Amino acid sequence: MFDGYFDDPAATARAIVDGWYRTGDLAEIDGDGYLTIVGRAGEIIRTGGETVAPAEVEVVLSAHPGVADVAVVGLPDERWGEVVCAVVVAAEGASLALADLREICAGRLARYKHPRRLLVVDRIPRTAATGQIQRRLLTERLQNDVLTN
Repeated sequence: MFDGYFDDPAATARAIVDGWYRTGDLAEIDGDGYLTIVGRAGEIIRTGGETVAPAEVEVVLSAHPGVADVAVVGLPDERWGEVVCAVVVAAEGASLALADLREICAGRLARYKHPRRLLVVDRIPRTAATGQIQRRLLTERLQNDVLTN
């Protein structure tokens, strides 16, 4: 099915281990035995020695009535390694502040998973084929923009 990456033996060696292709997908199995892909290992945010799955935070933030769309990424931080950053599209007529998002996280997520930074955007960049969030584009933009604390 897959022999390796073209002209990239190092990437092939990282991806194929003991004859198995390692996709980097993270999955959960529910009580009925159904497998659900919940994210990618490369998207995991490492903050203060803890790990945060962006999808878990996105589910909580999307429950806020002022959030039309959301993506969560990790940003480099000297003290924490990375900090959780929420990138949101505000619902029509809504005004969002970081405190609003942290409030909805209270009691639903461990405190280290709460966003420490916020950027409100017009749209979240997604792939045309699957609609997956293009986190790399967001991270690059965030590293160049001024963030709201």
